[in-house]
Amino acid sequence: MRLFFLCALACTLSSPAWTADKLTEFSAYYDASTNGISGNAERHLINLGEERYRLNISLEAKVAGVEIGDLEQVSELRYVDSRIQPQNYSYQVSGLSSDVESVSFNWDAGVALSADEDESWTVAINDHTLDEFSYQLALAMDVAAANKEYYDYETVDGDTLDQLRFRAIGEEIVDTPLGPLRCIKLERVREAGSNRATLIWLAKDWAHLLTKIEQTSSSGLRIKLDLTNAIVDGQQVTGISL
Repeated sequence: MRLFFLCALACTLSSPAWTADKLTEFSAYYDASTNGISGNAERHLINLGEERYRLNISLEAKVAGVEIGDLEQVSELRYVDSRIQPQNYSYQVSGLSSDVESVSFNWDAGVALSADEDESWTVAINDHTLDEFSYQLALAMDVAAANKEYYDYETVDGDTLDQLRFRAIGEEIVDTPLGPLRCIKLERVREAGSNRATLIWLAKDWAHLLTKIEQTSSSGLRIKLDLTNAIVDGQQVTGISL
């Protein structure tokens, strides 16, 4: 069950609207599924004031209608000078399996304190370092702002800095319960020979909101996350007319 949570959600993306000086609040709702396991996910971006935001996702997983576990991922961040600066990150899985991770950023000292259930580490960070959730906001912003083929990010992952790369494939119409959405399709770039794959669709007309994700794990397990409803900047998301 832990594999379901980790694969289905660790790589999912939340994509807000923004202006030069602020991000825009949103709420989005998804269906998740894999090999007989179903789930309902919610993700929200909340403006806390004074350039501070809270990004979170929660998921409840079920088998045959019976709840078997929950996941919650949270990034508390600041948005200053058009730059995302994470402050605190947490990740928690409970139920049939459990996992706890956290990262606290000390920008004055240039380090982050990273911890799991058993160990903790002090990791040197750079000006552009993000956590494993806030980089998703940066990706959405970069896709909207620049028509590039590749997008690169650095995140704190345990005792190391992880390098992430995404490649833009093109545009595609995705059918949703809200109607057809025009999307940018991307893939996660992995090491040569890797049998893992992640495909992502971001809605062009709705601030590059995550519309769909498909991931194949190293064991061949296929995981899907599909948008069912969303509100961006106080507006109900709706599809285009074809």
